[in-house]
Amino acid sequence: MTRQLLSVGITLPPGLPAATATSIATMAGRLGFATVHLAEVPSSELLEWLVQAAAPALVVIDAPGETAGVVRVNDPASVTAARARLDAEDAPRPVQVAVPISIGRTMNEAVARADLEPRFAGDRHPRLVGIFGTFEQAQEQVLALARAGADDLVLDVPLERDVADVLAQIRALVVGATPELLDAPPSTARTAPPPTVFYAGSEPG
Repeated sequence: MTRQLLSVGITLPPGLPAATATSIATMAGRLGFATVHLAEVPSSELLEWLVQAAAPALVVIDAPGETAGVVRVNDPASVTAARARLDAEDAPRPVQVAVPISIGRTMNEAVARADLEPRFAGDRHPRLVGIFGTFEQAQEQVLALARAGADDLVLDVPLERDVADVLAQIRALVVGATPELLDAPPSTARTAPPPTVFYAGSEPG
């Protein structure tokens, strides 16, 4: 029996060449990722390409600024607090953990991937705020987030090398048949599926 622990998506940073963005979106869709997130609205032509490439994953255009239920640090306590706030407000929104990630089969591989990614400089390094380490360490971190009440992971991935391998490892973090995964409490805060292109923070139309 196999069950998905959390919904997982990836973020495409602004400024990627169209061919690179489309290739990554294609891999995400084929690997079973739920969403591909964009920080800004691309050209209509590129958006159409990304929607087609990512299917069946959904393309999500994130709203600027802070959004209720989005936690930007790998911290189970922050996830629990966000879950409590949404529950108190009776807000039918998932708790989303949006963080950078760098994992590897060894710690050295995780470090190398992070060090090669310019976007991970400073206070957004995965070691400080994200998911970081070996696959086993990363899976423990993801399990802790799920137990704290997270529903979705939206991950900023290193793109400098081996992106296909990174995406495959990320997908394996949330799918499996281990007792830990099967015993994780199911989410009760899922919303209805959004349209193919969803502008986060707006009402689906």
